[in-house]
Amino acid sequence: MTNTATFRIQSVKCRDEMGGKYREKFGNDEIKCAVFSADLRGSTKNSGRINIYDNFDDGDVKTFNPPREVVTLDLAGATGEVELGFSVVLIESQLREGDGLKKAWETFVTVYEEQLKEKLKGLMSPAQARAVAQPGYLSRPDAGRFSATGRHGAAVVNRWTGSVASATRFNTGTMVVEADATTKEKDKSEKVGEAFTAAIVTAVAIYAVKFAGAAVSALIGWSKDKFFPPVAIKAKINASTPPETVPPNGSGVAEFRAHDGIYEMKWDILVR
Repeated sequence: MTNTATFRIQSVKCRDEMGGKYREKFGNDEIKCAVFSADLRGSTKNSGRINIYDNFDDGDVKTFNPPREVVTLDLAGATGEVELGFSVVLIESQLREGDGLKKAWETFVTVYEEQLKEKLKGLMSPAQARAVAQPGYLSRPDAGRFSATGRHGAAVVNRWTGSVASATRFNTGTMVVEADATTKEKDKSEKVGEAFTAAIVTAVAIYAVKFAGAAVSALIGWSKDKFFPPVAIKAKINASTPPETVPPNGSGVAEFRAHDGIYEMKWDILVR
């Protein structure tokens, strides 16, 4: 059984440099990227700014050997098929970097939180969800105070299997919840795990659509960097795949188009 899944960049190809045929004569593209996601415990993930290559021209390919590891997700004890989602942003850096990436990330977290609230209806409140998520969950300033073991070190129900490490209870910050391995609790924990998964897969798709087309101008306005519309990548993989391998359906090619430029990114997912 594998415990984590890591999104990796194999290569990035410039099919058409940005700016049209006249601008292309005066300089090459300096390309970076960022990847946003959330794991199966609900914790948000941000790769930060990743350097790809600073001198792209038509036809150039930057290959990473071994592939560049970008974001690692906790599979939360899953043993079968799971669906993962990633929002990938390509960036053409200018002379001065602004705060565009920070704002893009904050917007992604907002979209994800909206989806998670919807998926958790009838299961638990967002405050309870934060208590069982790993540090990094959503945008709360105090999110790092919470861990998978609860605020007072007591065991919590595993979100995927429903198993309990020790018998007691934990404090979510809003109420006390008994940690109990009954069938009812197991069913609930499985549904919560499914809610985390469904929220991230939906959020990456909505985020990509939200900034497609004309809306990309908002991203450009945030900084001197030029942003390509985010690409939503969804991958359904089997967590029972042997460690240190790429599962079937765990690879692909993403295409980015903006500012008269076209780029392709080959990616894969390595499980461990």
